[in-house]
Parts: sequence; C-alpha cells; structure tokens
Amino acid sequence: MAETVKLGFVPLIDCAIPVVAHEMGFAAEEGLALDLEREASWAAVRDKLAYGLLDAAHLLAPLSLAMSAGLGGSPAVPVVAPMALGLGGNGITVSKALYERMTEAAPEVMAGPRGRSARALKKVIEADHAAGRPPLSFASVFPFSSHTYELRLWLADAGIDPDRDVNLGIVAPARMAESLHMGWIDGYCVGEPWNLRAVQRGVGVVVATKADIWPNAPEKVLGLREDWAAERPETTAALVRALVRAAQWADAPENRPALAAMLADMRYVGVSPEILEPALSGRPVLRPDAPAEALDRHVFYRWQATYPWPSRAVWLLDRMAEAGQASLSPAAAAALARRVFRDDLYAGAVQSLGVAVPEADLTAIGSHDAPHDVPARGGGTVTLGPDRQLGRRTFYPFGHDAASRET
Repeated sequence: MAETVKLGFVPLIDCAIPVVAHEMGFAAEEGLALDLEREASWAAVRDKLAYGLLDAAHLLAPLSLAMSAGLGGSPAVPVVAPMALGLGGNGITVSKALYERMTEAAPEVMAGPRGRSARALKKVIEADHAAGRPPLSFASVFPFSSHTYELRLWLADAGIDPDRDVNLGIVAPARMAESLHMGWIDGYCVGEPWNLRAVQRGVGVVVATKADIWPNAPEKVLGLREDWAAERPETTAALVRALVRAAQWADAPENRPALAAMLADMRYVGVSPEILEPALSGRPVLRPDAPAEALDRHVFYRWQATYPWPSRAVWLLDRMAEAGQASLSPAAAAALARRVFRDDLYAGAVQSLGVAVPEADLTAIGSHDAPHDVPARGGGTVTLGPDRQLGRRTFYPFGHDAASRET
C-alpha cells in the first residue's frame, strides 16, 4: 500500500515538480501517494510544516534556513532541504504609470540592459523627494525569500537604499497583480505567473527578471522537518527520487504545453494556459502590446537545478545579514547551510537513477557568464549554468571570505 505524504504548495509555476510527480505517476511508482494541499501564503506553509499539519512543502529556500535558525521571531523548527525545486521564474514588475515615469526620466537606461532599470527608478525617486511626495511602495512575497533579496539587490545596484528610499512590504503572490491594479503598491517581485498576469491585464510591466539579477539563483526547495526525515529515511529518499524524475519530465521542451495545461487546473495554479505556456515555452510578453521575448525563465532539471547547494545557502544567509535579518559568523553560516541543505540525502537518493552530482558542495558564485563544467563525484563532470550576478559580484562562501566582493 502506498505511503501518503501530505505536501503543501503555493500556486506558482515552480510548484510544477510536485504536481508532475503526482499527475504523471512518478510518486506512485516510488510507493508514495502525494496529497497536494494548495496554500494561500508562505506563512501558512511555514506554520503547517512547523506544526506537523504538512509532511513536506514546496518551500522558499531562505525560509528553510530561517525556520531552522528561529529567525523572524518564530521558534526554531529544524528543517532539511534534500533537494531544490528548480531555478528561475521571478520577475520585478512595476505599474504602467511608474514604467512611463521611468522611461521619461531615463530613456537611455530603459533602452539598455534590463537589470539596470532601477537606475531610471532612482531618478524618479529623486524627483519625488524634491517635490515632497511620499516614497514609492514595493512588495515581495515574504521577508525570508529570494524575491526580497533580488528586489533589494536590484534597488541597491542603482544606489537606492531599500530601507530608506522606498517602502517595502509583503503581499501574497496571487494578490500582487490586484494590489498593483488598485494602487496599493507601485511594484513587486514575485514568481510566475503573477508578473505575466499583470502584463496580461494591462496594469504592469516586467522591468527585470531573476536572470537579470542572478541567473540560476536558488529559489524553492523541498522542505521537510528534520525529525520527520530522520524517522523516515526510505520515504525521504523515495520522495526525492519521485520529484527528480518529475523535474526531468518538466524540463523537456516537448512537455511544456502539457505542463501548462496541468498547472492551469484550479487545484494547482488556476491560471489560463495562455498565460502559463508563454512563460514555460520561453516566449513571454513582458510589456502590454509588446512582442514576445526569447527568455529561458524556468529550469527544472538542467544545470543541477535539483541539487541543494550548501554554497547557495551560505549566499542566502549573507543576504539575510545584509538585510538585518540575521548575524552569523562564517563558520556558523557554513554549518547551518550544511545542516539544512542536505546534499548527502540528495546524492544517496538519486544514485539509483544514475544522476551525477557535483564533487564540491561549496563553490564561488558569480564568476561565469556562460554554462560551464565542474567535476562530478566519482569522475566525469556536470554542467552548471551562467551565474554572473548584477554588478558582477563574486561571492566566496569559504570561511572568512564569506562575503560578496567586486570582481
């Protein structure tokens, strides 16, 4: 008889891996029955996982670290992440009115690289300050999220102080486009399809994507309570295998139309395939009435997208420190990263699938503009994607070098 695993998720395109594992039978083939539970917010996922109402979760990568460390005023609940749930997918969207102001203030900036668009925003902010207008308001999905740190990096690259020059708040992903339309916020950072929903409704413009800020940055993970995983090692390994097989299926271009139709179901994302398919096929429209652009925005398996890199966990902890959310020594950050991002559990689970894993779990981040190979355990190589960060910063997660540096 199949063992039931209750897995919570938030309606986003990157919930695809658990959805595919259930719908395509990969979980059943591993002896599991996935009970997928749609949640309205990341706070709900956090609380239900912490109190045992969920066995597993599609979880914000930084939130797994914050829960384990007891950050944000919540009691510490040790969580492990035995795999990542893909790369990419986020975007920064502003209202049409703000986009027009940015374009008028700095047309040469808005015509240039998308990642530098905040430099036009800075001119708008300076004009507002001179005129005595209130600060603009931006939102991310949760304090401990890649979205928060990507939004802060985008602002800071232009010399905008995220804590003084704008108001930063939290809005649930599915409420972003509505909040923009109602004028409650001027912009936001969220995963798809909630950027493209604002474009489709004619109320927003995507001015930067995750790839413009840090290609292949960490995003979501499979989150399990540490005690649950320790008590059920075979179940944990079976769940990882099912999800890795689902990621392989979801990453195949020929499966993207079927994936869009699957996610459109109201049990999952509940958005029209006409919005989902362009994002999944790499042909999204980022501005109302503009042509589609060629952007590979969702990576589910390629480039070690399911491997839980401890070095990326260290990077996230460094961003938490930068945002005033945490203060850990380099040694403590490395220890927490390895306790939560359990690449050993991943490697053990996928060995029977013949999946190669990197030899080193702590590597420098931000020094490659193109795909590149690194040594694999047991010989051979694995290919990683480009990882050059906005501002061309390189991050060194090694002891006292655990800080971002200019290259």
